Amino acid sequence: MNILIFNNIDTLGDDFVNRCNVFLPAWRKEQMLKYKFRKGQIQNGLAYVLLVKLLCDECGQNVLEKLPEFSYNEYGKPFLKNYPEWFFSISHCQSAVAVALSHSLLGIDIEEIMRYKERVAAYVSNDFELKIINDNDHPDEAFIRLWTQKEAVFKYNGTGITDDIKNIINNVDCQIFTERLDNKFISLATNKDCKEKYICKVVTNINDIKFL
Repeated sequence: MNILIFNNIDTLGDDFVNRCNVFLPAWRKEQMLKYKFRKGQIQNGLAYVLLVKLLCDECGQNVLEKLPEFSYNEYGKPFLKNYPEWFFSISHCQSAVAVALSHSLLGIDIEEIMRYKERVAAYVSNDFELKIINDNDHPDEAFIRLWTQKEAVFKYNGTGITDDIKNIINNVDCQIFTERLDNKFISLATNKDCKEKYICKVVTNINDIKFL
């Protein structure tokens, strides 16, 4: 199980989007260009590039001749149509994009630490979780850590955010791993029976991805 994070989105601009216009398959380029603002285009294009990099590392450079295609479940969770033995998950925040790839079902989320709003926390947390957050010396960090875990579980489920938001972690049979990267938390949810160890790599220079 591999996680690849690009942690320096602000270094990317028009040149990166132009390179994506050349590299991406037509359907993904169309998706990318639907975003009105450059940041959304960069996040969309970068997520696909990182996915291709992970597949190349696992399956070899022939992936570049058979770029991944997506299919979707009824809730919009994407799957790899032409690499059905692999599962993946994508997440992004303002400054980073994260992609995870595994032979097991998974979900990933990355979020930046933001100013704590107890009203928001109370809406998405159960009483036990809310007490832990408010008792913490840094409730902003405690809340974002918990939120990434919930988002990762929702992505693992493939249902999107549902009414079960307060108790989703307790009601799903999966394992959750959480790491901190600078001012961000990253959470990964995967099957409890999954024996794969995860390896996380951080990239800050797009030129380290040689095929682009």
